[in-house]
Amino acid sequence: MDYFERPHFLLALKPADTSVRAARDVVRAALEGWDRPDATGDVELITSELVTNAIRHASTVTLVLYLPDDKTAMVEVWDDNPEGPVEPSHDLQAESGRGLFLVGALSRSWGWRPAGEGKVTWAQAATT
Repeated sequence: MDYFERPHFLLALKPADTSVRAARDVVRAALEGWDRPDATGDVELITSELVTNAIRHASTVTLVLYLPDDKTAMVEVWDDNPEGPVEPSHDLQAESGRGLFLVGALSRSWGWRPAGEGKVTWAQAATT
């Protein structure tokens, strides 16, 4: 099914730290507007981590959120960097690098795929 047939939105973001909060706020508002509140905050946190990675490594970032079915939210972050996300080392003392671990822990599944000159990093999460 094409996601344009389901509730969805696209948001172009500047590669700036302020974009992370904006993305979270828009995702929260969209889910509430679709009567799918993010009660656990998982979708917002997944969005934060994926957008943070994109703004650190790319110059164009687009957030896509859609509801592929009645129990799932799909978060996609499109960017112009063709390099796939790198799984961080398991250094528990590191001050950063746990974002993809969080995405993996909070989502049903996640991954990435090439897209034109860049890539799409995505995660599927349960909604209520």
